[in-house]
Amino acid sequence: MRRRPPTAGATYSVVTPLYNVAPYLPEFFASLQRQTVGFERLQVILVDDGSDDGRTPRLAKEFADRNAANVVFLSKPNGGQASARNMGLAHATGEWVTFPDPDDVLRPTYFAECEAALARHPHERVDVVSTRIRLWYGRGRGDDTHALDGRFRHGVVLRHLDVQADWIQPHVTSALIRRSVVEENGIRFPEQLRLRFEDGAFISEYLLHIDDPTVLFVPGAEYLYRQRQDSTIQVGKADPRKYVDHLRHGFLPLIEIAERRHGAVPRWLQNLFLYDQFWILRASQAGEARRVMFSDRMQVALSELISTYLTHIDDDAIDDFALMPIEPWMRDALLIAKGSTVHGAVAAAEHDPRRGLRAYTYTHGGDPVPSERVLGDDREIEPRFTKEQALEYAGRAIAWQRTLWLPDDVDVRIEIDGTPQTLRTPERRARDAYGVDAAAAATTWHARRARLKRVGARETIARGKRFLRRGVDMARGELARRSARAARTFGHAWVFIDRDVDAADSAEDMYFWVRENHPEVNAWFVIRRDSRDWQRLAARGARLVAYGTGRHLALMAHADNLVSSHADRFITASVPRRLRSGYAFTFLQHGVIKGDISEWLNKKDIDAFITSTEEEYDYITGSSPYVFGAKEVRLTGLPRHDVLLQLQRARGDSPRRTVLIMPTWRDYLVGDMTSTSSARERVGAFMRSRYAQCWQDLLNSPRIAELAAAGHDVVFMPHPNMRAHLGDFRVPAHVQRASYADADMRALLVDAAALVTDYSSTAFNAAYLQIPVVYYQFDADEYRSGHTERDGYFRYDEHGFGPVCVEADTAAAALVRVVESGAAPEYRERMRRAFPQRDGRNRERVFAAMIEIRTRRPLDERVTAAPPDRWNPSGTA
Repeated sequence: MRRRPPTAGATYSVVTPLYNVAPYLPEFFASLQRQTVGFERLQVILVDDGSDDGRTPRLAKEFADRNAANVVFLSKPNGGQASARNMGLAHATGEWVTFPDPDDVLRPTYFAECEAALARHPHERVDVVSTRIRLWYGRGRGDDTHALDGRFRHGVVLRHLDVQADWIQPHVTSALIRRSVVEENGIRFPEQLRLRFEDGAFISEYLLHIDDPTVLFVPGAEYLYRQRQDSTIQVGKADPRKYVDHLRHGFLPLIEIAERRHGAVPRWLQNLFLYDQFWILRASQAGEARRVMFSDRMQVALSELISTYLTHIDDDAIDDFALMPIEPWMRDALLIAKGSTVHGAVAAAEHDPRRGLRAYTYTHGGDPVPSERVLGDDREIEPRFTKEQALEYAGRAIAWQRTLWLPDDVDVRIEIDGTPQTLRTPERRARDAYGVDAAAAATTWHARRARLKRVGARETIARGKRFLRRGVDMARGELARRSARAARTFGHAWVFIDRDVDAADSAEDMYFWVRENHPEVNAWFVIRRDSRDWQRLAARGARLVAYGTGRHLALMAHADNLVSSHADRFITASVPRRLRSGYAFTFLQHGVIKGDISEWLNKKDIDAFITSTEEEYDYITGSSPYVFGAKEVRLTGLPRHDVLLQLQRARGDSPRRTVLIMPTWRDYLVGDMTSTSSARERVGAFMRSRYAQCWQDLLNSPRIAELAAAGHDVVFMPHPNMRAHLGDFRVPAHVQRASYADADMRALLVDAAALVTDYSSTAFNAAYLQIPVVYYQFDADEYRSGHTERDGYFRYDEHGFGPVCVEADTAAAALVRVVESGAAPEYRERMRRAFPQRDGRNRERVFAAMIEIRTRRPLDERVTAAPPDRWNPSGTA
């Protein structure tokens, strides 16, 4: 550790912890040296927290050596940001102290603006100076989209937190605090907090030691907060400490201090707690927090901690919270967890005029479901459909949202647990805690306009090139949409598409069935003109429209139905919203859902959601993370399965010679989509991944070579999302590479003697055809925590259609066994139970479901509950 005598005469002590941040230090140091208040008035304390990149401590020490008069460099073993800040704080000498992060940047007038603002309040005590955070992406001025930016739209203002409790200050990075208060009260950062809330805990304890605490908000002092995917805030979502430690070592100690000094938790601190908790609730509905399997022990501890801190939060603090936009159910969830209520208010929600139904929703605490009674036109009626969706906090259900679909032409009254409910009026706009007036809003608008004018010419040109072609197509689509010819050609169209780049899936199968059996339907198929399937489809007589063209836009502008086996953005957002006709979307699915992919699908506007097994249907429509219920979800079977069945019967009983090896993809091993749904960026270290190495081990197994020598065609065909790396695999000569782009998947499948996969729903296709399956799952924990799918109803050891292997040798041995002897009886029985009907009528049932989503049933039917879909001996659902 390197020490220097305390810097004398500095007004501001800048304490910054360092850990492997070398690429950002030059900009950070330069921003300090450019301060117009004078760099010499800053005492800069740099604390290296055990960096192991070699460069960070070297750059920091060199900066300190060049500026020995006012820069101190310290080092310590790695112990976390809080411990590094505490070490630096012990060396601080300035009147004010601040803690900027080293990957961020301070505007040149940062301290000068603070000083000028303080000078405007010479006779008032200022305890904290709050500066404006701008979200920064490495260039430009940054965005004023931080959740608490409203605090800075009134100019320089001084707020008394005991009176104006919404004006919280949760950050020390963008704040100046009085060092004397810190030292007098022995305040330090809690070193148990290593992932989050260090700032909130420190500054809250600081404010609790002050009677009538004040914060001075200075919009001109701009803190550029760099947006990084690899920051500790971004990467810590999978760590249980992120959700437990801040409650145990942050909230609870602050509550103890507050009650000791003030008799209760002040409202401003309650608001800061709620600000933190509502962020967690929002983050828990998406992203990595939903993919992690947290332990039961963590969940028990979390439940106890939430109940404990909520006893110190007033109900009206939750009801009146307005510091950030939140969903009403989030307020209800905390009130339910607090024990203040067992359910939230009922609200009128989505309206489906095509079916004559309106949704009514409310939040409740789980089993048992509250008792409900619905009256319509003075008679008791039943919801046509109901749905229970789990609402999560860090991977566990904290509450459930219940949806009742009721007739839209009946004056309904709803009773819950015997109490009539008053409908909650939807909030038309987010509540504004800071009362931004018209003048302030106008000032903000003019500032944004000026910022746009400052965008560099190169960025403007690049943006123009990127959107030029799309803009031309949009213009053509707008002209075509308005033309009488387009209306005649595409009026009430049914649009079928598998993916933009290829066909040969359920949408193609459904399209040709509709053309043959319902010629009255104005059916069209969409695909890219350069697709290998274009000529094949044209030869079959398909009416084709090229994807992404003006003609495609015109088609969607007049469509009644969009039908696809996929729900990626290339399908659901293929045309701008203003050019869409309000069509209904039928999601045929590419396979069978066996787990939780609700994070992805819940964002989609799906009118008909096709399923294949009763277990799949029950899982999605029941109490689950999915927003979709029996209103949208139908048990019909996949159109593709009809065609596979036809091909299998036509093939007859001749020996099957193909062995398929078909791994699925990993979200953490693929790049982003680029120009098409099949084009993804390559991942540089892909072949060093466990995924690539383990599949290569299987492909090079001697047992696989034996199968090839016995006359079997061994085909390696990974998921389309892995296509960019297909050529990277070192495949022996007896193994054929194949991709969905150039192989006939159906022909391969019906000729398959066995299938090896990991987690792919392709196994359901094999099960439908009663083809033996082997699961090779070498990375189950990694897959569950990193891929887009969470565990659902399907357990491979209980429901799978073949043995589960974790080693390449055992997987190869199991493969040889099923090729020679077929599937074991228990697996054949599981296949039969999953698909009790193989009648070739899936497309007929899908068509009926598509008609249903545009059918308004008579009122006497809409006031009775629709029965759930079920397979029955006649083969109907």
